Amino acid sequence: MKRQRTYISVYFEDARSLGKRKGDITLAFDTADLLYEKTKALGSSGIRKIIAINSYHVLLEAAKKENRPLGNFIKHRLRVYFEDEKENPSS
Repeated sequence: MKRQRTYISVYFEDARSLGKRKGDITLAFDTADLLYEKTKALGSSGIRKIIAINSYHVLLEAAKKENRPLGNFIKHRLRVYFEDEKENPSS
């Protein structure tokens, strides 16, 4: 069975000022991925809030420090957030 892919874009207002043609980062997911299910309704602002980064420049620096591509960095931060939320649910 062929796996289906779906995409979520995360917009960063300052990306164009740093020479990027588009102002967003596109995250690719398998449609059956639980991370996709948890992320799809958040929108750009919700994702930026969870990863605690609102600037494309800061995103570049943070991803570089962890030696990760931008999309991988964002998805890693999302996974960590949801894992922590599962282990420590707020009352």
